[in-house]
Amino acid sequence: MSQVRLEGIVLGGAEPEEGNAPAGASPEDIGALREQAASALEAGLAFIEVHGEELARLRVRTLLGAEKRETCAAEIEARQAANGSFPLLGLARGGAPGLAAGQLAGLVPEVLGTLEALVALSDLGLHHHPCIDGAAVFLQSIQADDGAWGADDGPPESRLFATGMLAGLLGRTRVVRPELLEAAGEYLGSIFNPDKISGRQWESLTAFGVFFTNVGHDLADSALQWIGRELERGYRTRAYDAGLTVRTLLHCQSLAVPGASLDPALLLIDLLGEQATDGGFAEFSEENDATRVEPTLDAMLGTILLSRAL
Repeated sequence: MSQVRLEGIVLGGAEPEEGNAPAGASPEDIGALREQAASALEAGLAFIEVHGEELARLRVRTLLGAEKRETCAAEIEARQAANGSFPLLGLARGGAPGLAAGQLAGLVPEVLGTLEALVALSDLGLHHHPCIDGAAVFLQSIQADDGAWGADDGPPESRLFATGMLAGLLGRTRVVRPELLEAAGEYLGSIFNPDKISGRQWESLTAFGVFFTNVGHDLADSALQWIGRELERGYRTRAYDAGLTVRTLLHCQSLAVPGASLDPALLLIDLLGEQATDGGFAEFSEENDATRVEPTLDAMLGTILLSRAL
């Protein structure tokens, strides 16, 4: 029997807790799905060990419980500059959705690297790590007058993505100053409308979702209803595959977004169906296998959380 141990929890062959199985699914069905998920995690680990950079390999071993979270956090913190920023950590190079686009839009490396650090720490559940204090100070020091981050003459969509992600991730912490979030909220609130998240606008949808999930704002309740509906619509029409849908949920730190009714078991089945025979995800990426590392890591984290929700 294939087993992957996750922070003391065995995934694979485990019996679901009574009442947690989706309607119409037997305990045997859920057990088989968990077994499939465990095998997928093992294959994903093998893919990242071959194609991932050193930090990506450490992160995936940490997610699987083979390394302590403190070890991975220390490796990230060791790269932090004196001003609180981070250099590029490799998430964009690894094909992380949205981050490579942000780099092309003119984000200075220190901002993109700091965003990468916030994402990596958030995925590990370390959004209160002490190094985030310095990152928040750095980001406030370079926040534009309109509350955004990114080049003033860059694509508006890229400024939106950077601002929603940075402010939303910082809003999850205990160290960010209210004026940073208020300024970002004024910028994002002034440009939010349903047209900006409809269709194939994953970056905008996700950035607004992360911000309104984590930061108190007058628009939050209504905006999240729109975001949830558009996320589900995009998933059901395959504007977004299961991997992108799961990445949005991971960024929002929730498997339940208002307005969306996504069944964890069905989403997990679709997600596992997107894994290639080499163990990686994003099989049809136009780049090389190195740019499939972050989508694979995303899918593995999604597999862990969705399996626990069964």
